[in-house]
Amino acid sequence: MVLLKAGKQKAVQMLKEKLKKYPVVAVASLQNLPSRQYNAIKKKLRGKAEIIVARTTLLTRAIEEGRPELTELSKLFSGSAALVFTDQNPFQLYQTIRASKSKTAAKPGQIAPMDLIVPAGETNLAPGPVLTELKQAGVSAKIQGPKVVIDKDSTIAKKGAVITDAQAKVLAKLGVQPMEVGLNILAAFEKGTIYPQEILDIDTEEIKAKIVFAHQQAVNLGVFAEIFNATTTPLIIGKAARASNAIKAIVEQKSQSPPQASQEATPAAAAQ
Repeated sequence: MVLLKAGKQKAVQMLKEKLKKYPVVAVASLQNLPSRQYNAIKKKLRGKAEIIVARTTLLTRAIEEGRPELTELSKLFSGSAALVFTDQNPFQLYQTIRASKSKTAAKPGQIAPMDLIVPAGETNLAPGPVLTELKQAGVSAKIQGPKVVIDKDSTIAKKGAVITDAQAKVLAKLGVQPMEVGLNILAAFEKGTIYPQEILDIDTEEIKAKIVFAHQQAVNLGVFAEIFNATTTPLIIGKAARASNAIKAIVEQKSQSPPQASQEATPAAAAQ
């Protein structure tokens, strides 16, 4: 919902009602977000969250009058801002919105979100002036037959560096889209705590893998130390059974083996 034409007092009152209704409130930036992506995000969040775009003065006023404890969030308002209202926890909201982002080409002046690396290999570029453009952008390339080949992995821009015009053109020609377009959650509030973006931006798959590994290590320790619980008891019993069977097999093998003849020679045999 965009509050641009509505009366200021009416807009502030509606925002205050939303602030009281929802337990989780987030601040988002719509900077460089095309209307097509914005509409797609709203559609995806339907039934999960509400996005309200308004002038920062109205958003700030609504927070001051409606929920003063969110004043820290208003300090994040800059440029095109929005408030996101939801019943989801902040981490679920962030993951939902992050999944809705799409890749796009880099533009001159933007900040590299990561090390921009062009991998070695053939390209679809025909030999010509493009070879000079590649080298100017920091790409190690050469002509091989009818194609331009990148002979080694080349870092065009380091994370945090400003992307130049030459670098942006080369990335576009190579089909590299390093930038993400979407709603940018800056922080979220829940139950008295403000979660900044760096806390919300977690790799769920990595966290799951670490939990699984920690569980495996804990089970191994429990079995080794013979700490009995619902998980370790069957494993400890199984381990004991295998050890018992191994000992039984050794005993049976020894009992069935014929006695070995003495290797010491008798005096008679030595005399012969």
